[in-house]
Amino acid sequence: MKKLSLALLCLVLSASLFSQNKKAPGVKPINLLDNNLSYWYKWLGVPHTSVKGLPAGTPTGDGMNGTPLGMNDPKNVFSVITLNGEKVLKVTGEIYGGLTTKKEYENYHLHLQYKWGTKKYAPRLTMPRDMGIMFHLTGTNEDAFWSVFMMGLECQISEQTSADLFLVPDKKFTTWPVADVRVGGDTKWDINAPLKVAGGKAGIIRSVKRSENYESDSTKWTTMDLYTIGSTAVYLVNGHVVMAFQNAGLEQADKSITPLTKGKIQLQSEGAEGYYKDITIQQITEIPDDIRKAAGLDLPHTWKLGVALYTFHTFSFPQQLAKADSAGLRYVEGFTFGKAGEGLKDSMIMQLSARGIGKLKNLVNKYGLRMESIYVVGGKTIDAWKKEFEIAKLLNVKYVTAEPPVNMWDAVDSLAGVYKIKVAIHNHWKGMSAYWSPDSVLAAMKGHPNFRACADIGHWPKSGINPVDGLKKLEGHLLAIHFKDIAAYNNPKLQDVPAGKGINDFPAIFKELERQKFDGYIIIERDAEDKPSNLPSVIETVMYYNNQLGLPQNAHKPLGELGLDTAGINSNTAADLPVDAALINEYTGTYKMTPGRLAATIKMYGKNGALYFKAGDYPEMKLLSRNVDTFEGSIFSMEFKFVRKDSKVTGVKLIMGSDEELGVKE
Repeated sequence: MKKLSLALLCLVLSASLFSQNKKAPGVKPINLLDNNLSYWYKWLGVPHTSVKGLPAGTPTGDGMNGTPLGMNDPKNVFSVITLNGEKVLKVTGEIYGGLTTKKEYENYHLHLQYKWGTKKYAPRLTMPRDMGIMFHLTGTNEDAFWSVFMMGLECQISEQTSADLFLVPDKKFTTWPVADVRVGGDTKWDINAPLKVAGGKAGIIRSVKRSENYESDSTKWTTMDLYTIGSTAVYLVNGHVVMAFQNAGLEQADKSITPLTKGKIQLQSEGAEGYYKDITIQQITEIPDDIRKAAGLDLPHTWKLGVALYTFHTFSFPQQLAKADSAGLRYVEGFTFGKAGEGLKDSMIMQLSARGIGKLKNLVNKYGLRMESIYVVGGKTIDAWKKEFEIAKLLNVKYVTAEPPVNMWDAVDSLAGVYKIKVAIHNHWKGMSAYWSPDSVLAAMKGHPNFRACADIGHWPKSGINPVDGLKKLEGHLLAIHFKDIAAYNNPKLQDVPAGKGINDFPAIFKELERQKFDGYIIIERDAEDKPSNLPSVIETVMYYNNQLGLPQNAHKPLGELGLDTAGINSNTAADLPVDAALINEYTGTYKMTPGRLAATIKMYGKNGALYFKAGDYPEMKLLSRNVDTFEGSIFSMEFKFVRKDSKVTGVKLIMGSDEELGVKE
């Protein structure tokens, strides 16, 4: 049995000890449930063809595609009734719809209770009962998913899966919510897991399951609580913290992210009869301490730990990402003189077109990693630096790590201002770098507002500089640390060793960073080349780092866990293998779907050597090959498994989370 620290044990136990009635500081709660539903407006989607008693001429469809009813509610889907002497909101579920707040809310505690009725409706007759709390909603109902569910975040309410996190895009899948979530095994929220990026157009994590099931019996009331401050949120079920995330935002079409901190709230109707009561909202200034701790929001030392991909420089870019992901890390620092991968002819990254850089960015997103910095070589001309800044801009990094020539300080600082990307000046050792001393870094920053420091604490000792002394000199200017160790002082010929095995005093280094209130990036880097790779030493360094700081150990994933070909991986992933033209012809056709959640029929067809999927009014989607007869959606989180009989394709199984549909080829 693994030994838990006392602090971690207390943290875990606290998840179920605090009272549901504890209120955070703020104004009094507002009761959002009155007889007139005065805080809300109704919006109904497309009635299913099975719905009876509609006014003559009302358009119907598959329940998702077609003309929505809008603010008309002819079937009284949402109504206030008295049940067992209590005022409750009844949701029939007969038509997909949303009861949406008239105003936006931010920084609040939303509290409610729900329970299920007995009725279920098409197109979810065979599926688990489903409703949901959507929040931080933006956009319009017309541009909403299925013309009902607005873009934003969802706290799922469903049988056995209440408090799952869903990130809901707009109708055309051009803008996607993202968030940093501690994702463990089986894509469950796990306080001991590393933060991963969920959501985003190219993201591999589309939703995250709650940690445990604490729902009441379906005939009894279940209590749900949602706390949100800024872009952070925590979900509780019957008093247990089961989901938390940070840094929620909207990923725009250009890959930029805008913070998601407020919006409307929506209660869903989605094919099942249900009831809500005790719906209150309270403005707060902070999430209560006990809940923050149980959600892992107060874990110490929230420095951004990552790895420099140069650590794996003998491998291609896709292989480097696979190793970084396997180490359980969240941040990566690229470098422009690395190989892009076989799919891009092993070109150097600095030589790629904008389209090639876009492919690399998509691959980073697929792993749920963040590349917020890249090491650039620059050069001796402004044009050379412009080219590298263009690459940095396409990758949406926040800073470049570099050693600009002394005579180009003004030009490079000016470019950094134009591109709005900081320059973190890196140091090598004396005789190799103009920045071997912290004093020379300070000299470069003088009069150059876009310059910061990336302190390489493994190189300083080669020049006789104690890292703690170097950090003190650069106080207030540190953007990042290159994290490594060295065996001795004053020996430039030495190669680095794994952290904790050299002369660096890491407890003193961490203490100094804490004193400075450093909140930047700690980037693990190895210059030495272990065989077969530096991955074991990176994992060892991560464990050393976590142990020194009293952090829970990350779960390290074996290479290939995401279905990636780590032996000969190309610029895409093995989830984007080439598809033989003959196979595309076999898959091409129209499939009649049951129960037809997306559309009554879907189409498969070939285009530019790839397989594409089209359902109703939704945009076409390229399918990524994962294995024989198995594909993954490139836009939305779907899995497609083609069915054969006597070697002939006869159908397709469409899997979306816990939902499955079967299509028969016509």
